[in-house]
Amino acid sequence: MVPKKLVRKCLYNWLGYGELNSPIWIVGTEEGGSGKNIQLNTAIKLRSGFKPSMDLSYVWENLYGFDLQHIKGGGIWKYAVSFLLSLQNEKRSPEDIKKFIGKKLGRKGANHLMGEFLPLPKQKKYSIEDYEHIWSTIEEYHKEVAPKRFLIIDKNIKDNRKIKLIVSYERMFTQSMIDHYKNTIKEIDQWIYPKKQKYCLYKISVSQDRNIFLLSTPFFGQGQISYDGINNAVHRIKELKII
Repeated sequence: MVPKKLVRKCLYNWLGYGELNSPIWIVGTEEGGSGKNIQLNTAIKLRSGFKPSMDLSYVWENLYGFDLQHIKGGGIWKYAVSFLLSLQNEKRSPEDIKKFIGKKLGRKGANHLMGEFLPLPKQKKYSIEDYEHIWSTIEEYHKEVAPKRFLIIDKNIKDNRKIKLIVSYERMFTQSMIDHYKNTIKEIDQWIYPKKQKYCLYKISVSQDRNIFLLSTPFFGQGQISYDGINNAVHRIKELKII
């Protein structure tokens, strides 16, 4: 059983991999891989000492002991990299994506942040397995943690003025942004590609002198998104000259 005190140290200390003050944030649900590739108690103990932003290579290679060039899975990372490469007009072959993960994804000083709306590693989004001694249901976990996490994330959005585009593949985070900025958010584009993948682009006034954009996408993985869909979304973003 993961110590309750240790778990609570992980709830609000870490937001993601990469650079907080960067033009692009890609925000997902929670990290699943560290709970699968490394013993959970060890992962939680390490995560309890994380700073708000961490270097992905340092965490996965130095702390977890994995070679990013050969790690299995990483589907979400691959779609995120495809988005970043497409935005930069760079090649995005499987080898190009693999190379980017090994050398550039989520690094300190990068032009992006790979953020997580929820903090704990879990194998299934709607399961509370391994944490039942703290929350009896997933709803209890979400009710306690999500609002507090959002306030911390929102503060960092306001404090880091280089942020221009936030890509969200987590519905709870997208809805939290819509609800929080209900008086200053405007939908500027919506589309379905090709038949089922729904995208929505919003413009948000976070202060009197600053706007950012929020792109809501299908989940990065599990057959809900495609590389062509990502490329189409990037094309629309470029047309609007957001980045």
